[in-house]
Amino acid sequence: RDRNTVANSDRLERRIDELTELLKINREMSNIMDPQELYTVLADAICKKIKTSSLAVFIWHHNTKTFKLDFRHGQGEQHREYLYTDVGSFWDELLKNKLIPVFDVDGQPRQPGIIEKFHLYELKANWVIPLLMRNNVIGFLTLGNKETGEPFADHEVMFLQQIAEHASVCINSSYFFLKREKEKEELDRTLHNLSLLYSIGRAMTYISDLKSLLEYILNQAIQITGAEKGSIMLYDIEKNLLSIRVLAGLKDRAYQKRVNNNEIECKSFKPGEGIAGRVFQTGRPIVVDEARDNSMFIDPDSSFVRSIACIPMMVYSEVIGVINVTNKLDNSGFSDVDMELLKAVTDQAAVAINKAQLWEMAVTDSLTGLFVRRYFMAKFLEELHRAERYKKILSVVMVDLDHFKRVNDTLGHTAGDRALKIVAKFLENNLRDVDIIGRYGGEEFVILLPEADKDEAYLVSERLRKQLAELKVDDLPQMTVSLGIASYPEDGAAVELLINKADTAMYVGKQSGRNKVVIYNDDFELVKPEKTATDGSLYTAAS
Repeated sequence: RDRNTVANSDRLERRIDELTELLKINREMSNIMDPQELYTVLADAICKKIKTSSLAVFIWHHNTKTFKLDFRHGQGEQHREYLYTDVGSFWDELLKNKLIPVFDVDGQPRQPGIIEKFHLYELKANWVIPLLMRNNVIGFLTLGNKETGEPFADHEVMFLQQIAEHASVCINSSYFFLKREKEKEELDRTLHNLSLLYSIGRAMTYISDLKSLLEYILNQAIQITGAEKGSIMLYDIEKNLLSIRVLAGLKDRAYQKRVNNNEIECKSFKPGEGIAGRVFQTGRPIVVDEARDNSMFIDPDSSFVRSIACIPMMVYSEVIGVINVTNKLDNSGFSDVDMELLKAVTDQAAVAINKAQLWEMAVTDSLTGLFVRRYFMAKFLEELHRAERYKKILSVVMVDLDHFKRVNDTLGHTAGDRALKIVAKFLENNLRDVDIIGRYGGEEFVILLPEADKDEAYLVSERLRKQLAELKVDDLPQMTVSLGIASYPEDGAAVELLINKADTAMYVGKQSGRNKVVIYNDDFELVKPEKTATDGSLYTAAS
């Protein structure tokens, strides 16, 4: 009797220890939301208790109607594979929620089809343990025999059944948690993208300068798609060509800046030529993940392009250009989400670009690309009011091309137009971003220098004069300019008065030999030679 009491006491203590151990494992699994971490804890607990080195976890996926090998322990490198559901009576056995032997007492496969389908030989599986929750199959475990070769003891079978029951709940919870996390991430991403698109749309409405607008749009397109670089190409209806208007993301920033400033002309494409030409012609986006393997892509090696997404910009069903983004930074291909975002940005961009193009046509001179006189005068008035309000200074510089009439008379108006374009582009590219330049009329230009006094304006003007005089252009004679300077508030507080005084100073320079910079002073007379009525230029007799 004492012996029975001791034995019962030992069994009770052992059972308490087992339950305590099981409770500890269950608590640990309950706090884990990552399935792979959960599988690791489960496998370690079972293999430690049962002394087996082979364990695998198969999970049932309702959406694809497949079992998936999610975890493999003790068999080398973990791998995943999808297995189809033609499993016959195996499903019914799982629902019984008991340990299922893979082989019978004679060592013969009980269900050869199941062994082959789930690669149980490879997994060294001798047992299948169902994973059920509320009579629904979550998946199953496969387990090898004990390393000692002994059969499972009753308490070991009970341990496996109980830990499998709790593991089923934890696995189901972890997948539910991951599903909700994924849904939350998708919702957050959607809200972020909507907010981003709203911000981009708002920003576009405030940018009227076409070049600045194009650069902003392109940088946003590159950022939202995680690309390395990109370009925007606009269609020139007169030339019937698609030409690069701005670049972004190039390592050679100096080259990029020169392209964006129209100092370098990049390759143009005819409609239908290359990927951009095809997108322009068809109005449909194209994504190429391997540019080298695609016959539509021209010179992928020279342009260092691995992958590209090209989207048409359309206004009222008419394509006005394309946006290209190239080379995902993570070396992946452009996804459907990337394309949806890019299309949304492009739809907004097309309208903004079309509006900016119309605005540019209204405020810029068609020959030189500089502001027209009327718009320059409006900008001058704005800057003058700002200078008055904040007690600032500013200077205005009148610039006239010397001997321009000779160029027209001897080389023709085509050469004269080229000379004007060259001088205009030179002046524009050698001023600060805050400076404003316009074509005043004929061969005369006007420059506004905010927060520059006469001395600073003289240094700028003298630099322009010297550099232009050294500029060599084929087929054209050496070009020089005469410049006149007036400043606010020293020379006046009205736009017309400051223009007249700078004009007078410039005329003094022309009368005293040309190719000079002259600062206005009160000893000059505000008398101008007679204007011509044909070309609108001032001081034609002195040109």
